[in-house]
This record gives sequence, C-alpha cells and structure tokens, in this order.
Amino acid sequence: MNRPDLILLGPQGSGKTTQAELLSRNLGFALIGAGNVLREIAGGNTESAERVHRTINVEGHLIDPELISDLMKEKIITVPKHRRLILDGYPRTLTQYELFKKFWPETGRGDYRAISIDISREEAMTRLAHRVTCEKCGAVFSEGTTEKCANCGGRLSKRPDDTPEAIQNRLQSFYSETMPMIRTMETDGKVLHLDGMRTVDQLHQDIVARLFGCEANT
Repeated sequence: MNRPDLILLGPQGSGKTTQAELLSRNLGFALIGAGNVLREIAGGNTESAERVHRTINVEGHLIDPELISDLMKEKIITVPKHRRLILDGYPRTLTQYELFKKFWPETGRGDYRAISIDISREEAMTRLAHRVTCEKCGAVFSEGTTEKCANCGGRLSKRPDDTPEAIQNRLQSFYSETMPMIRTMETDGKVLHLDGMRTVDQLHQDIVARLFGCEANT
C-alpha cells in the first residue's frame, strides 16, 4: 500500500503517542518522537548534544525552532525511504511547521498527512489529572487501570508537573501555539480530523481504515 508519512497532532491527553505506538507496532512505521530525540541527543557527546545541553540546562531556554528542526531532520534522514514514518511532538508551532516544509523535500521522502485527534478541553484536563507514566520507558496509562507498566513492567508514577495549574498552562500552549499551525495545515490540505472521544482500539481502527482502507491487526 502507498502509505503516507504521518504527523500525529492533538492536545495533551488526546492519546496521540499511544496511537503512534500502535501504528508503529501494527503497521511497521518508524516512530520519531521529539521528546525521545532530545533525550537521545542530550545523552551523547556531539555538537548537537552540547547545543541541547547549553540551551536547556545552561541558558534555561526552550529548544528554539531551528534547533529542534535541525535535530528532527537529522533523525528523519536516517529512516530508509521505503519505510513510512510517524512524527510525534513535532512540528507543534507555526514556525516549526514552516521550517519542516522547507527541509522536508531535502529528505527525499514522499507525501505526508497530519492526523488531529480531537478532544474537548474538559476531557483533556480529566485525562491528564488521572494519567500515570512509566518511570522506565515513558509509556502512559490511566490511573487505576494497571499496577505496573504493561510494556516493560516498570513502576508507574504521576508526573510532578501534572498539577491543575501546569495542565492548564500546557493546554493553553496547545490552543495558542499549535492550533494556528493546524489551521495552516488545513489550508495546505494535510489534516485529517478524528474524534478522540472513543476507546483506544476504536480510534486505532478508524485511523487505519481511513488512511489505508484496511482493518488493523490488534
């Protein structure tokens, strides 16, 4: 099948990372998460690692759009062109998207689509308030659904920044910074909106059916 590369979008708590992992596991997509790329780079001994360390730990700044775009481009180029990929957590602002569109042709890859998993602000707040994260692999679960990570058996804990105030700030960042980017992507004809107010399996089946015209193997 001619599968496009994918960008997963949605507010915090929408389950986009879970869907990205399912698509990677069930359909063989290469999964590139911006957070994972930064952690991987920061742990190395390269010029890029020094840039990340200096920006976050020395200067106390957020990663600038140019730097994260350079790092994502470097990572994307390592994926064989015959293998489809999923981007999670990038691009997330209009500036990042403009930089993405500039370097994308240089990667030699084909078409891409963006999937926006839509949930209400109230639902996002509820999910974030009850989520727990694996301290080992970073997998996310809903509090009370499992005692340990279903992926690696690691210990589950709440993120220290999942306070009501911090959750409100992160969601506000999504609506003020990411939504304008999504509107531009819509103008470019790249966005497929999906209802995220469903079970994980229902949403996964819908993504596969809409994009590839087949049933998912779950």
